[in-house]
Amino acid sequence: MGTFLNSPIFEPQFWLDLVVQYKDIGPLAPILLAMLESFIPALPLVLIIAFNTSAHGFILGFLYSYIGNLVGSILVFLLFRMLERGKLIGHFIHGKRVSKMLHWVVSQPPSFLTVISAIPFTPSSFVNIAFGLSGYSKRRFVISIAIGKFLMIGLLTVFGKTLINITENPLYILVSVLILGIAYYLSHRYGRINGMDD
Repeated sequence: MGTFLNSPIFEPQFWLDLVVQYKDIGPLAPILLAMLESFIPALPLVLIIAFNTSAHGFILGFLYSYIGNLVGSILVFLLFRMLERGKLIGHFIHGKRVSKMLHWVVSQPPSFLTVISAIPFTPSSFVNIAFGLSGYSKRRFVISIAIGKFLMIGLLTVFGKTLINITENPLYILVSVLILGIAYYLSHRYGRINGMDD
């Protein structure tokens, strides 16, 4: 256990060196990393954005994270749209409960999709899958999440920037907690109002 705790990963210099190396790779790595979160929901998007912001600066960090996460969401949507039209999961999606849920999803206006895409605590992978399976309009999906993701990635970029600055000014801890608290409250309240919890 003592050997593990003495590992270089617990030293600030290790992460500073990693950020420098990561920056030298160019834009492909941060874009792919943000894209990967759409396929593996367990990956912490806020930490990915914080890492991108630390390596590439506020504007490029935001841009790479936005492009990657948006493209990833569209790819997941299109993948499940293809599956919905095939026979592989046809029996599953035509079950009574799932069919009812998908009917509810497809009836939602673009503004609903924009808002839930803008809230950081919304399970984005579930949203992409559900809208892909529901037969929702591709054009409306892309436009809605492009706007929503822009707002959400922007918020998380600000949050990521505060994480980076915590060591310089402890006040940023309060700012970070406040941002996350507001985002969580809005996510929970909007979900209850629109029946997402059901």
